[in-house]
Amino acid sequence: MEGKSNQNLVFYVNGEKIIENQPDPKCTLLQYLRNKLTLTGTKLVCGEGGCGACTVMISKYDDKNHTIRHYSVNACLTPVCAVHGLAVTTTEGIGSLRTRLHPVQEQIAKSHGSQCGFCTPGMVMSMYTLLRNNPQPTMLQIEKYLEGNLCRCTGYRPILQGYGVFSKESCGMGEQCCKNKPRDKEDDNSNKENENYIPPYDPTQEPIFPPDLKVNYKEYNEKRLMFETNQVKWYRPVTLTDLLELKEEYPDSKIIIGNTEVGIESRFKNMKYSVLINASHVPELTDIKSTEDGIKFGASVTLSKVEEVLEKAKEDLPESRCRIFTAVIEMLKWFAGKQIRNTAAVGGNIMTASPISDLNPIFQASSAKLEVVSKGKTTRK
Repeated sequence: MEGKSNQNLVFYVNGEKIIENQPDPKCTLLQYLRNKLTLTGTKLVCGEGGCGACTVMISKYDDKNHTIRHYSVNACLTPVCAVHGLAVTTTEGIGSLRTRLHPVQEQIAKSHGSQCGFCTPGMVMSMYTLLRNNPQPTMLQIEKYLEGNLCRCTGYRPILQGYGVFSKESCGMGEQCCKNKPRDKEDDNSNKENENYIPPYDPTQEPIFPPDLKVNYKEYNEKRLMFETNQVKWYRPVTLTDLLELKEEYPDSKIIIGNTEVGIESRFKNMKYSVLINASHVPELTDIKSTEDGIKFGASVTLSKVEEVLEKAKEDLPESRCRIFTAVIEMLKWFAGKQIRNTAAVGGNIMTASPISDLNPIFQASSAKLEVVSKGKTTRK
């Protein structure tokens, strides 16, 4: 399809730099991985972010805190245009039979956590993402990261038991667990001769984050993007003014963050949108502020970030001031899976007006204030 853009789409996949000069805004990351890069380890099953078989890890540089953020996403819903300036890791990028399996891959195999195999790559990548963020997670964290991964064969027991080895809580010996004791070389050699031996997880051996994405952070994240084909225009504004002007110019356009609603509408409801506006890089919409009345979240703040901030607030504030926070956190436990919460935004949850309601009843009950703005008009609350 003929198309044009004012800039190349640039991102990394398993450490390799990808430059696409004619991206299709309708193409998902999963389609690009499987059809363009022939990385077929990532599976297509439900196509609506419900099963987790398409899970991949996204890595993003945080310029404010100078840290790397790793998070899992559903590649079947993530637009490939949305990964500009990001690093994508698939199951092929962490280990293979041709080289060496990663401990996460080897553990699920040897613990009989894989049968038909369709869910396995997603399980692996969800667990891998957790370990990149926390090399020694609790069992509760393991279960939470696997919430968005469904399996029809194993019943989950062997998967959870297998991945329990990455948590100190998995052993009843506590601090006396053999994993906490130093081993000499003779023990290591004897273990390696055992077919059930699985090498311990070593976070220092993981691939480094592409330096290019750090050095050229502003180039990738602070410039306006526009990709266009004959059917769809894709915009990524980086200022609130630009966003408001685009919305006024294209009143029927759809503003997206994680594409968790529009992606499903386009695929299963045959909805067609000629203009898509990604609001993930507008500072005012990603800002979080603490005030005397509570916490103010920008519309583009993801639900995972909302949960993280509220959990931290509960630690710092008295219980009497955190009851609404507790209610929101409790509701988020039932809100889709980890992959969806990592990309879906609080503003999108409000504006979709889903019959399920999700967070809206809590916001109404707590007398939360919604702030809206349009071009040339004052802010309304």
